[in-house]
Amino acid sequence: MRGSISAKDLDDAVASLQVLGGDLPNKALADALNHTANQANRALVDEIDEVFDNPTSFTRNAVRVFHAKPNNLEASLWVKDEKDGASKGAAPEDWVAPQVFGGPRVDKASERNLRSKGILPAGKFLVPGAGAKLDKFGNMSRGQMIQILSGLGALEYKAGFKGNATDSARSIRKGHQRAYFVMKRGSVPIGIGERRDGTMVMVLAFVSQPQYSVRFKFHDVVRAIAEDDSRLEANIEQALAKALQAKGGR
Repeated sequence: MRGSISAKDLDDAVASLQVLGGDLPNKALADALNHTANQANRALVDEIDEVFDNPTSFTRNAVRVFHAKPNNLEASLWVKDEKDGASKGAAPEDWVAPQVFGGPRVDKASERNLRSKGILPAGKFLVPGAGAKLDKFGNMSRGQMIQILSGLGALEYKAGFKGNATDSARSIRKGHQRAYFVMKRGSVPIGIGERRDGTMVMVLAFVSQPQYSVRFKFHDVVRAIAEDDSRLEANIEQALAKALQAKGGR
């Protein structure tokens, strides 16, 4: 997912940089393009804050700016597609793309773990139930999710990882293995329940795959900045003034 910014069709503004001489015109133009790209990035963060409900820092920082260089006079903005350990192995593009294009939500690691154990039926996804503990962003508490996966024996997602509840005295004291269970309506699994101290609540519900409508207008925001000639011309003038000042100070 990409948007780009260049000085195409701004011949007069670009020509004004030639007064610098040597390789400075391209350096100044790259500086102007990068300033414009940074403005586009700030506009994207504003859009994220407006269309998402209390977005996390991972979502607010999902866009990467690739800066222009004197030998490559184009700046671009990408939704990060590399795996990011801080986001639990998911690429930002995985959860942002459905908001840009619409369509189904991709599955989460917890859902893959539960499916691999035969707990979460095929085609079903997880949403917080009445007994779920939510963080300040409205998402399922990571600590509670780990307890649930551990109690259901679904936390060991890779060889050698030991996190599931066992029959050890320490594990029994925590009580997760006995607390969490699959709730059913008849023979159909409908969610994960938690039973403690004589009370029972649903902590996770099994639902059909969530579908998203278009909310985050990534390309529209970048295009509006990229096609704002007056903005880019002003940034070129600013870059020219800065370059002339630096040149005069030599």
